[in-house]
Amino acid sequence: MIKAVLMRVGHALLSLLALLVIVFCLVRLTGDPVRYLLPPERTPQQEQYLREYLGLDKPYLTQFGVYLGHLARGDLGQSFRMRTPVVDLIAQRIPATLTMGVGALFLTLIIGVPLGIYSAYWRGGRIDRFARFISAMGQSVPQFWLGYLLILILAVNFRLLPSGGYGQFSNLVLPSITLAFGGIAGLVRLLRSSMIEVLGSDYVKFLRVKGLPEHLILWKHALRNAGLTALSFVGVVVAGLFTGSVLVETVFVWPGVGRLMIEGVNWRDFNVVQGVMLLFSAAYIAANLLVDLLFIVLNPRLR
Repeated sequence: MIKAVLMRVGHALLSLLALLVIVFCLVRLTGDPVRYLLPPERTPQQEQYLREYLGLDKPYLTQFGVYLGHLARGDLGQSFRMRTPVVDLIAQRIPATLTMGVGALFLTLIIGVPLGIYSAYWRGGRIDRFARFISAMGQSVPQFWLGYLLILILAVNFRLLPSGGYGQFSNLVLPSITLAFGGIAGLVRLLRSSMIEVLGSDYVKFLRVKGLPEHLILWKHALRNAGLTALSFVGVVVAGLFTGSVLVETVFVWPGVGRLMIEGVNWRDFNVVQGVMLLFSAAYIAANLLVDLLFIVLNPRLR
């Protein structure tokens, strides 16, 4: 078991290093930040001085080595535009992202789990047809389109909720629904298929012969076995809710980490983009690593 855990941790660290290299190279293909930081009447001498000051005059390999050295000390660098440590910028924005992520996670679990269970239990019924419709829509509708649609219907036409902003509970409703919709769809689809398989097994038939109530069979015994299959997807969903908020935060003018990354891309602020992508990548890899470790603990065959 210890060997399996160490192998997964090693793979996670290698994946994180590969993502660092890819992001470091890609952000430098977007353009020269000096052109965005200086006024139009700049001189070549000013450009060269700022490029040297920011360390962008060195070869890419040297820049990457310096970046790794700072990263080993917990330093993500400074924002080119705001001259503020990237760690501080992320710390200011992360509460908003976590708030929306928790709201979306709550909706995903409170809707996705019961809908997946009962769509399998009443297979072919109205709930099942509704669940399959939600699954198809959630996995085909883009998040930004759904966000604009909800704004048009609930904020503009009916004026039930605000179209954006941050600070009130009402501001949280539309972004959380938009962010959770894809996760609900995937969870319902996977849990439904797993529950159908489990409900047709011999031990469930035996429990019914014993006279065990249906709600105990569904929520205690069947879900325990079907949930192992859905657990891997839940880990991906949790990571996606906290890292896939870039478009949602932009649509709803939500002051979170995802919107900070968009601002960094627009201004070619390399350190900001690298810092946010490092956070997102680490969260995603950590969630998948945690799921792998839970599988090892819960499934004796993997040990």
